[in-house]
Amino acid sequence: MDGNDRKRYPSDLSDAEWNIIEPLLPDDKYKLGGPQKTPLRDIMDAIFYINRTGCQWRYLPNDFPPWQTVYYHYDKWRRRGVWQRINEALGKKNRVKEGRNENPSAAIIDSQSVKGTPESGAESSGYDAGKKVKGRKRHVIVDTIGTLLEVLVTAASVQDRDGAKELLLKLREHLQTVLLIWADSAYSGALVDWVKEHIRATLLIVKRLKAAGFHVLPRRWVVERTLAWINRFRRLCKDYERKAYNAESMVYIASIRRLVALLAS
Repeated sequence: MDGNDRKRYPSDLSDAEWNIIEPLLPDDKYKLGGPQKTPLRDIMDAIFYINRTGCQWRYLPNDFPPWQTVYYHYDKWRRRGVWQRINEALGKKNRVKEGRNENPSAAIIDSQSVKGTPESGAESSGYDAGKKVKGRKRHVIVDTIGTLLEVLVTAASVQDRDGAKELLLKLREHLQTVLLIWADSAYSGALVDWVKEHIRATLLIVKRLKAAGFHVLPRRWVVERTLAWINRFRRLCKDYERKAYNAESMVYIASIRRLVALLAS
C-alpha cells in the first residue's frame, strides 16, 4: 500500500515531518531475508493514529496496513529501544532549534498517577492513596522547555522517591550532563543525598507558597505542562497497556509526534 494512495488522517505525518523522522528509523529494507514491502511511512502513520485516537490494534482502519504488520514493527522497535532513541534525537534537534545546547544541564522530575483498565490491571497495578487512583504511575523527567527525557511506568502504589531512583539511574545511562534537578516536596528527604551521591547532581525542592489562591510554581509548571500534553493523546488518558514497557513506549511515541511537529513548523 502506498501511503499517498490511502485516506489521510490528521495524525499522519506531513512530507516535512516524514523527512525529519525517516533518517532516524532502522534500516528495515529487508525483513526475514526478503524485501520490506510495506512503506515505513504507513507503519509510522498507523502507530501515530493508535497513539492519538486510542484505537485498539485490531480496530485499526482497513486503509492502513494490517494491524499485525503494524504491531510487528512497533514491538520490534520497542525491543530495540528505537522509540527512546528517536525521542532523544528529536529532543536534541528541538533544543538546538530553540537556541540551546543539545544536551540539557537541568531538568524537572514529577509523577502522574493514571487510572488503570482491565487490560493494565493484570500486571503492575496498584493504588495511589494520595491521589486516590487505582492503576499505574508515570515517573517522568523533562528538560527546562518541557521536552521528555525519560519515562518509567510502575504500579501507582510505588512512592515517588522510589520511582525517582530507578528513573534517574535510567537517565544517567545515556545522559550525563544533567547536574540540577527540580522537584516537589514528595521528593524531599533522603533522596536529596542519594541524588548527590549516586547521580552526581543537585536535587532542589520547590515548595508550595503559603499564600492563598492559585500560584504558578517556579520550574514545576514545566513538567506539569508536559504531563498535560501527554494526556491529549487518547491512548494515554488511561493506561490501556497490559505491559508497563508498552505504556512507556506509548509515552515516547506521543513525545515523538509532538517534537516532529515542532521541528517541521
